[in-house]
Amino acid sequence: MAVSAPALDANLGSVPANNSRIIMFRWGGLTSRNNPPWPNTFAANFTRRMGSPSVATFGLISWDTAFTARIYFIQQVELLAGHILQSYSSNTKIVIRTGQYYCCTYGQIPNFKRMYTRLRNQHFNQCLIDILQKKLGAAYSISVWDVRQIAERRPYAARREMALACPSNHVRAELVDVENSLLINHLCN
Repeated sequence: MAVSAPALDANLGSVPANNSRIIMFRWGGLTSRNNPPWPNTFAANFTRRMGSPSVATFGLISWDTAFTARIYFIQQVELLAGHILQSYSSNTKIVIRTGQYYCCTYGQIPNFKRMYTRLRNQHFNQCLIDILQKKLGAAYSISVWDVRQIAERRPYAARREMALACPSNHVRAELVDVENSLLINHLCN
């Protein structure tokens, strides 16, 4: 007996009970390198078309730390907080995903000027967390998914080996897969 997929409801904003919808936007951080610019996501009124999500995860930092000034980043995070307040219902749980672990030295990719250091990464993570908690904490349930700590708690030699295999000195793709699996298991179970 073949099982057919349910027909799409004309009202895409409603998600039937015991189902979920995943909406993903690929941003290069909150930098000016995004084409189209990241605020266009909100200008397109996606929550009117797709409904307000149960969970919204914001994974930023890596591009921001590498390519933006601190003041610019803070302004963009505050702008993001305003967009979240206007776009998501208060039932949406907000998950802040910190930047990846970064080790040892500046990035090694030739002709790629970056401002990425381990302490700068930590500082941008903390700015993101502090601003979103301050601006959104009264309206939303907020959790921090600190992926940096997964690597940070390992012995130094293991952290160095794990990061130096990547030309930009942050964690390798297989650890990102582990991080994402842990988050999905946490959200779904």
